[in-house]
Amino acid sequence: MTMRTSRFPGYLSAALLSLGVGPAQGATTLFEELGGRARLQATMDEFVNIIEADERINFTFANTDLKKFEQLLFDQICALTHGPCTYKGRNMYDAHVKLNINNAQFNALAEDLYLAFDHVHVPYRVQNKVVALLAPMQRDVVKPGFIPPGTEPAPRNVR
Repeated sequence: MTMRTSRFPGYLSAALLSLGVGPAQGATTLFEELGGRARLQATMDEFVNIIEADERINFTFANTDLKKFEQLLFDQICALTHGPCTYKGRNMYDAHVKLNINNAQFNALAEDLYLAFDHVHVPYRVQNKVVALLAPMQRDVVKPGFIPPGTEPAPRNVR
């Protein structure tokens, strides 16, 4: 059985920390660089507002409890950046398997996250560090070859 690390972020983080991989004692964590709990919460609040207004992807959240989504994302980013949180949500593959997310939608979500970070004044270098932690999840979120309804290429006339 092959284990993909992005499917077990909590276990991987705990294992790496137990091996001494992670922030050195006394070093600033990425969670602290983000601005801690208050700034991350402000980012998530802004992020959900941006998603709701983004016509490229808002339809994918039509049946989503956005408060729950916001809390899960907060916990996930908090845990990934060595904050005092534990992510208890589903792995990214199981959470997205039925959603038929494509690369354009994944990238739009990433753009929206950058906008939210900008709105709450998170430094760009810190934004990039966080997005670098989230980027490997793309392989579990995006469904290769999926063509959203209404965007199929027109049939070609074959003679």
